Amino acid sequence: MGLFDRFKKKGQEETASLEVGGPYLEFDNFPFKLAVTQVLMYDLRLLREPYLGGDAYMERYAEDLETVSDEVSIQRLLPHIEEAEAYFKELKIPAGLAGHIEKLYVGEELDIYYHINPQWGDFDEYFEDGKAFDITAITEREVRQFPNLKEFFFNMPNDPPEELLRQLNQWGIHTTPWSSARNKRSIVYYGLEI
Repeated sequence: MGLFDRFKKKGQEETASLEVGGPYLEFDNFPFKLAVTQVLMYDLRLLREPYLGGDAYMERYAEDLETVSDEVSIQRLLPHIEEAEAYFKELKIPAGLAGHIEKLYVGEELDIYYHINPQWGDFDEYFEDGKAFDITAITEREVRQFPNLKEFFFNMPNDPPEELLRQLNQWGIHTTPWSSARNKRSIVYYGLEI
């Protein structure tokens, strides 16, 4: 076992120990939980192995994905979406990981949305432009679990409610809805320029 293997193993043990016992973060709003999970599971890779349901779905239907009717595609998608949502709803996030959340970005290109609904963009009218992922409310109880959260950038087809933006700003979190940021600046989000 080399030096790097020891560090890797130690990091894996710490992450595993965080997942085994509580306490866990509590969420009142599923879309907010998805935004947090995106950072911890996909961006920082601190929470379990990433859920790759979207990839599995695309592999399963690779042969006829382009040729089946919209109706058949949607019939296939619905049970996949239900299964993926159940996975993320049941997912326990250790409270010890909350300090890693400094900023949140929600946009239609996030990995977590793809793995829940890998074809939402193909059927955006049916899925109401991803309305199921829109963050329309966050409780103070949820936000207070993230002492380092200072910025929230919304880049969804539907802007968040003004009341939510006011609340987040009152709680000390700078918010930027996409409609007010278009063509003004790029966002650097966990090392990626968006």
